[in-house]
Amino acid sequence: SGFRGSTRSPPKKPSVSPGDPPRTPPLAPVLQLLRNQLQEKDALIRHLENDWERSRAQREREERLLVTAWYNMGLALQQQEGGTPSRRLPSGAQSFLAQQRLATAARRARTPHGRAPSS
Repeated sequence: SGFRGSTRSPPKKPSVSPGDPPRTPPLAPVLQLLRNQLQEKDALIRHLENDWERSRAQREREERLLVTAWYNMGLALQQQEGGTPSRRLPSGAQSFLAQQRLATAARRARTPHGRAPSS
């Protein structure tokens, strides 16, 4: 009977029979698995960021080396020609880029398609 003072026991949970679908796993192992996955992804992100930073630094070093090489090449060419780039154009001094174009054209005229002349 459903009176307040009755000694009725609480309802029982249904028993699991072998054919029933499995219950969801406890929450703690699922959380731990997700935490582990998150830590792995964070480690991967840090690794990729470090790789990117190294690549960026390497690219900057290479760019500085190229600029230095161009500068040194232009300086050597200018010294080789006697240091007077205005010799060719009496109207005035030429820009660095114009000097490089003239030097490249002169080299190409001396050697066909960048190859050493055959003897």
